[in-house]
Amino acid sequence: MDTFRWSRWTTIRGVLLLAAIAVVVSYSHMYGLAPRHGEPAWRAALFPLSVDGTVVAASMTLLSDARQGSRGGLLPWSLLILGSVASIAANIARGGRSHRVVAHHPRLALVRADRLL
Repeated sequence: MDTFRWSRWTTIRGVLLLAAIAVVVSYSHMYGLAPRHGEPAWRAALFPLSVDGTVVAASMTLLSDARQGSRGGLLPWSLLILGSVASIAANIARGGRSHRVVAHHPRLALVRADRLL
């Protein structure tokens, strides 16, 4: 395997690993936050999917646009930024005073790694 392919494959695997970690941690933080604000369990389970699902959809749209030579439109960039901010804010809120730095790190790591692709 040449250096370019090895590097690309390693980057993709690293981003997927970060994504898996971020999904588990972020989901559990947001799932725990929703009932604090009066959401029943079934809606609390959907809340993290709606937030991070927005980020995934926007990222895939931007990836598709980039493959076609476009920089992406205002809507996918806006949704990526807003979804990321909402996810990070929810993770920080769930982390409490003493754990705020630790609580949002997996999500920030994914946002940074996502841009590497």
